[in-house]
Amino acid sequence: MVIGLITIVSALHDLASIENSHYELINDLKKNFTVRFITPSEAEFVDIPLIFIASGGTEEMFQNVYRELPKPIILLTDGLHNSLAASMEIQTWIKGLGEKSEILHGSIDYIKAKIEKLHSFKEAVRKLQKSSIGVIGFPSSWLIASDVDYIKAKEKWGVTFRNIELTDFYNRIEKVSQDIAKNVARDFIDNSAGCKEATDENILEAAVVYLALRDLALDNGLNALTLKCFDLIDRIKTSGCLALSLLNDEGLVAGCEGDIQAIFSMYLLKVLTGQATFMTNPSLIDVDKNEVILAHCTIATSMVEKYTIRSHFESRLSVGIQGKMKNEDITVFKVGGSDLNEYFVSKGQILDNPDSANRCRTQIRVKMEKDVDYFLKNPIANHHIVLKGDYEDYISDFMYKMGCRRVI
Repeated sequence: MVIGLITIVSALHDLASIENSHYELINDLKKNFTVRFITPSEAEFVDIPLIFIASGGTEEMFQNVYRELPKPIILLTDGLHNSLAASMEIQTWIKGLGEKSEILHGSIDYIKAKIEKLHSFKEAVRKLQKSSIGVIGFPSSWLIASDVDYIKAKEKWGVTFRNIELTDFYNRIEKVSQDIAKNVARDFIDNSAGCKEATDENILEAAVVYLALRDLALDNGLNALTLKCFDLIDRIKTSGCLALSLLNDEGLVAGCEGDIQAIFSMYLLKVLTGQATFMTNPSLIDVDKNEVILAHCTIATSMVEKYTIRSHFESRLSVGIQGKMKNEDITVFKVGGSDLNEYFVSKGQILDNPDSANRCRTQIRVKMEKDVDYFLKNPIANHHIVLKGDYEDYISDFMYKMGCRRVI
């Protein structure tokens, strides 16, 4: 990784003497990265440009060159020559402009970790800017608070949202190889812990949906998709649960009900962590215990210890998946707003996997870190996304740098 240092130093010092006096910091950086001293115009040619505040008395100099500097501003200082004091004054001035800024200061291990995180965030943004999310069949009618303004979302995130008619999907169903579908169905059955309501024919039909959906995604160059899945149940009596599960296992992020906010949340987590996620409905909240039961009828099989093949909960038709997740730390996340500019995130811990007949098939009871009053007083719509592991701070850092508002 190439680090570019744009050095700002008082006229009382020369660059050579500054490099000598800051030898420890610069030498430690060189042990971990390729370090170049650059001008503002050369910032685009390095991976991470940093503004190296090398001494005090640099506040006005910074102010004079601010417009030329790469944004957001990351100030590097080791504290020598009153450089930390100057950095704090500069950062406050930047924030007064309504802009984002951060001071890098501390041990080399801390600075190294922060630089690596900055680089991973930068790569995530680059990937998002090249991404395409398909909305197949448009959002379900009941998602009255989950709309997204495609233009504003693209301006902020760079992601392209594409509406795709369900007729395109239905046409592909007729072309699916039955032999391949039978192999998919057989593997899905063989890898399961058993089958309850769903029949072999149900599973075969669901495998056909998976193959048609995968074909559509590949032909359209989609990185993620959300499917108006209840229309499938009405028209062909087949759910999308198996299809979405397998697509998520393969790394193609796939969500339900045409929920655009939810699929963006899922895809963002995939870009940031590389992991599959679980799209859920909050189904029961215990305020006294600060617990919530989250449930849905599809989950990536890679996220569970085992799964049982069930019917789809609401319709009692076709295929649903009852997965058993490990009792472990998770992160609950959601991006919302028509411009995708607000978010909720909280770590939690799975306590158990309930088995209520009155909820979607995969159910987890979660002890939340943040107050569950959020779900009752200020929720970002319905669906919330579960990610295995504690990524709350990591996600919060990224969303802060993207200028998003945290909902609590």
